Amino acid sequence: MQALPRGASRWALRALSSSAPVSPQTTFVCASCRSVLQQHQQSHLPAQQQQQQHLRRSFSSSTSLREEARTTSPLIPPPPPPSSGHARLRTRRLISISGIDAPHFLQGLITTSIEGNHTADLSGNGNSAGGKTPWFYCGFFNALGRVLHDVFIYPVPPGSSGEPHFMIEVDAAQLATLLKHLKRYKLRSKIFLRAIEEDEMSVWQIWNDGEGASSAAALGGVKGLPQKDGRSVVIPDLRAPDMGYRVLTVGADLDVQALDLPREIQPAAAAATDEGAYRVRRYLRGVPEGSAEIIPAQALPQESNMDVMGGIDFRKGCYVGQELTIRTRHRGVVRKRILPCVLYGEDEAMPTSLAYNPDASPSVSDGLRGLAIGRLGKERRKTGTFLAGTGNLGLALCRVQLMSDLVVPNDTATLEFDPAAEFVIQPGKDEEAETADESTGGKTVRAKAFVPDWLRQRLDEDAVRHQQ
Repeated sequence: MQALPRGASRWALRALSSSAPVSPQTTFVCASCRSVLQQHQQSHLPAQQQQQQHLRRSFSSSTSLREEARTTSPLIPPPPPPSSGHARLRTRRLISISGIDAPHFLQGLITTSIEGNHTADLSGNGNSAGGKTPWFYCGFFNALGRVLHDVFIYPVPPGSSGEPHFMIEVDAAQLATLLKHLKRYKLRSKIFLRAIEEDEMSVWQIWNDGEGASSAAALGGVKGLPQKDGRSVVIPDLRAPDMGYRVLTVGADLDVQALDLPREIQPAAAAATDEGAYRVRRYLRGVPEGSAEIIPAQALPQESNMDVMGGIDFRKGCYVGQELTIRTRHRGVVRKRILPCVLYGEDEAMPTSLAYNPDASPSVSDGLRGLAIGRLGKERRKTGTFLAGTGNLGLALCRVQLMSDLVVPNDTATLEFDPAAEFVIQPGKDEEAETADESTGGKTVRAKAFVPDWLRQRLDEDAVRHQQ
C-alpha cells in the first residue's frame, strides 16, 4: 500500500467529507481509513437526520417482527372449532411451476411420485390395489434426509401451450427459501417458476365432522381435478381421518356453493371461520404442518409422521434425501414422533383425555416453544421437545417409549412406560426460564402426551407389513 505523508489521512477525511468529489490522482485512501471516514461522517450527521435513520431502522425491525408474529400462531387462544366450516390458510403460500420438464423436475426432488398416475397409498407403497386416489402431500428433503419443506402439490389446467402446470403450497415463511431451492436444481430444465401473490390465489380448508361425513365415504366425490367453475382445485386431505379437503381457488375469496363437493360436506359452506380453528383441529389429530412444527433441516420425516400421513413413497426411485430415509425405513427403528400434548399446572390432576380448553391455565406462550421436556424428578434427562400450540393444546417431539405406550419395533433399548409418570417443560437457559416464568406465573408447566387412534392404527399396520 502506498504510504501517505503525515497528516495526509486527516486531509483525506476533510476532503472526502466535503461535497466536492476527490480525484483518484489526488490521494489514495485504504479500507481502514475509509471505515474511519464513515464513522466520522456518521458522528457529524445532523441530529434530525440521525433520528430519521433510527426511526427507519426501528420501523423496519418492528415491521418484520409483526409480520413474523402474524404468520405464526397467535398468543390469544381461538375458540373451540366448529364441527363444520371452511377457513382461509393465510400461513400458506403458492409457487407456480410449469413447463414441459415440470413433472420430471419435481420427480427428482419430492418424496412421492408425480409422474404417471399421481397416486400413492397411505403406507407409502405406491399405487394401491383398489381405487386410485390422487395424493399430492409430500416433502422436499436435503441431502442428509432432513425435511426442508412439507408441501401440497396441485395439478392445474395447462395453459394455451398445453404444457404441464402445478402449484406448490408451502409455509408462507419458507416461500423464498423453497423458491431458491428449486432454482438451485433448475439448471437447463425447461420450467418456469413464479411466486403467486396473496390476492392472486388462496388456499382453504373445508371440513365437516358430522355423522356420515367421514373422509373415506367422501373420497368418491372429489378426484383432485379442477372444479366445474374453472376457478378451483379440490383434493382430499388424507393425512389424518376427517381432516377434510384442501381447496385452491383463484382470488382471495372462496365461493363454496360453486364447488362440486359431496353432499356430506355441504354443511361446511355455511360456516366460515378463521385459521385458528383449523390449527386446533390439526393439534387434536396430531398433524404437524409448517416450519414451526417441522423444523427445516432438523426434522426427520419419520419423526414428523410423514411416513404414516402418506407423504413418502418408499417404492419410488431416486430423489434428494432418499438414502437416509430408506435406511431408516428398513431398520424400522423410530424412537421419536410428534404427538399431541395437553398442558396442565403443577396443582392439577393429570389429564385423561385429549381435549382443547381455550380458557385453561397455563396456556401455550412464546416462552414455551422449543423448550425441552423432562420427566418429573429426572429433569436432566430429556424426553422430548415442545414445538408449538395454542391454549392448553400443542405438539411435541416425544420419546415414544417414555412418554407413551407405543412400542418401537426392533429397538434394543429397554425402556418402560410408566402411566403415572409426569413430564415437565423445563427452560434450558436463564433468559428462557425468565420468559417462561413470566408467562406461567412462576409455576412449572407439565405436559401429557396422547397417541391418536389413527396414528396407532397406521403404525400397527405398518409394523405388520414390514415383518412380511
